[in-house]
Amino acid sequence: MLLCPLLILAHRRRGLLGSVVYVMVTLAWTGLLFCGSHYLTGSWDFLSATHGVILTVPDLTPNVGLFWYFFTEAFEHFRVFFLCVFQINAFLYVLPLSFRFSEHPVFLAYVLLSLMALFKSYPSVGDLALPLSLLPLWSHTFRYLRYTLVVLCMFLMTSVLCPVFWYLWIHAGSANANFFFATTLAYSLAQVFLVSDVMYSFLVHRYDLCHGLPRVDSHGHTIALALR
Repeated sequence: MLLCPLLILAHRRRGLLGSVVYVMVTLAWTGLLFCGSHYLTGSWDFLSATHGVILTVPDLTPNVGLFWYFFTEAFEHFRVFFLCVFQINAFLYVLPLSFRFSEHPVFLAYVLLSLMALFKSYPSVGDLALPLSLLPLWSHTFRYLRYTLVVLCMFLMTSVLCPVFWYLWIHAGSANANFFFATTLAYSLAQVFLVSDVMYSFLVHRYDLCHGLPRVDSHGHTIALALR
């Protein structure tokens, strides 16, 4: 997914030829790593044990993601269909977002990292650390955020309730999977609110720079700001 912002950066710095060279180098190194792994292990079984596990989701151990509960409840003859739907959903937004933020590849990388943390087969809380660490890069757009309090409260509540419901379900036996999954679902929803709100604030900030937004002075009169 991160190839798109990297290709945009390569195209802006070195043109079309630089992008083609970057793709060829990436494919060459990927093939070299695969061949090296085959040489060291003596078979191609490492593919099913690494990339195959991520794509086919055979292990349904509970985590903070969306896959484990759904595929535990889904009928087996629908598994392949919903597996394709879930996996394609992670890549469905790459092209539209790449076209929309083609002039801002670093911000595009942040958005894609957030989506990767949200739609991973086996996510962890640490996956959200990387996009959150990049968030201060756009602190100048924070004044346009709309759901700051909602997102903070959701992250706070899920951080407290997830270990509590996990203990009640796994160790105490006084709760069931629905309690834990409800908190992980709220955690995923908080990520959706966060990334959508950051994109909104970024776009509004760009619009405000180019066209200006109506503002009200201390007397209640509408004023217009002009860049000079």
